[in-house]
Amino acid sequence: MPPVWWWTAGVFALLALLDWLRVCLWTYGADTGTFVQVVLDAFGGMRNGIEGGTHYRYHWSPALALLWPWMALTHAAYALQLVQTAATVTAGPLLEALVAPRAGPRIALRVAVLGLAYPPLLAVGWGEFHEIGLFTPLALGAIVAADRRRWAWFAACIVLACGIREDVCLELGIAGLALGAGGWRSRRAWFAAAALAFAALAVYYGAIIPRLGGRWIPAHFYTYPFASGPVELALAPLLHPLDVAQTFFTFGRLTYLLEALAPLAFLPLFSRWSLLALPGLLIVLLANSGLVYHMGNHYAALWIPWLLAATAFAAAQRRALRWCNAALGLTAIVLAFFNPLHPAHFLRPNYHDLPDARRALACVPTNASVATHDEWFSAIAARYPQATLATISGVDYLVYADDYPNAEFTATVLPALRAEIAAGRYREICRFGAVATYQRILRRTAR
Repeated sequence: MPPVWWWTAGVFALLALLDWLRVCLWTYGADTGTFVQVVLDAFGGMRNGIEGGTHYRYHWSPALALLWPWMALTHAAYALQLVQTAATVTAGPLLEALVAPRAGPRIALRVAVLGLAYPPLLAVGWGEFHEIGLFTPLALGAIVAADRRRWAWFAACIVLACGIREDVCLELGIAGLALGAGGWRSRRAWFAAAALAFAALAVYYGAIIPRLGGRWIPAHFYTYPFASGPVELALAPLLHPLDVAQTFFTFGRLTYLLEALAPLAFLPLFSRWSLLALPGLLIVLLANSGLVYHMGNHYAALWIPWLLAATAFAAAQRRALRWCNAALGLTAIVLAFFNPLHPAHFLRPNYHDLPDARRALACVPTNASVATHDEWFSAIAARYPQATLATISGVDYLVYADDYPNAEFTATVLPALRAEIAAGRYREICRFGAVATYQRILRRTAR
């Protein structure tokens, strides 16, 4: 077996073990549970307990339906996380396939290992499941397929990628136009990819969003005093240059760029392929929430494949063996001292008595609606299709710990819960330590 596959298998095994530990410790947050419900309801509208209906109100993600057989067979959040882990480590062999014909096996293996150890990509792979976590292998796969003129594989990668998310479609549309205009391998193929991506955007915003109320919910990430929504924000540098400069030229955004480029020893900057990362970087850096451009979050998956491709082409063109070695050294330093995976946090349970939580949740029938804490929701989402979190209204059962270590829960949910109990609308039916299960009391209306 070629060395790159040994490295790939090793990284997959490590991430799979870490995935399992997070499942056992209940440290996956609401997003993993949300996507468990989304995939299991793939042919019923992709409804889930968090988003108040269909997932299409938030994102264009029909490709997730392909995961339904796997999730229907396993009904396990761990199975969904393994899909994301597998997608993450696929970057290694794809980068090796891109570099080997150009620069030989030594540099190709180093670039592959660099991709497998790239901290932002590892953070996406080990983090909570998101459809965007599947983008890197599809983007790199399309590039490798085009490079080798395997057009059936190219088409498969592009079609699947266009079903991941609407922002991916925007990126692929721009990349397709750029690579088609540059005549890289096939103008026709890349222009066709761009056409498909823009057609998917037209369907989503022109047909689906209007039927769901006419409002794309994530637009709030791009609302500022001087601009509201992506279109106005795109014009803001011309209309409000000072406001744009004061808002976006910040230390947090600068360090984000450094965290993206430093582990790669800035190799992407030596290739024009890095320009294809600009749309994804702009989507992330123009957001009004620091959580979006916090390294370790899944949004980095929007630009990761393009920077890795640029690294591969730059390393191959320059025969940059020393640069690759330097990048591997920098990557090791980042993982040791600035690790965006945050293992010290996620390998520690959020609640001190998970056995009591399991007993309390077992008091709830699986066909009932139930609300509970963030991480507990993800732990039960596969078995409880009507599960949701952090609410006390409109659900049949509540499972909460009086001493749950969350300031928002203590300040808002717990007082409201106690008020509902005092008003006789919920009653306690199980208690294990500080964890209790409450059932809604349905009052009969007099005729």
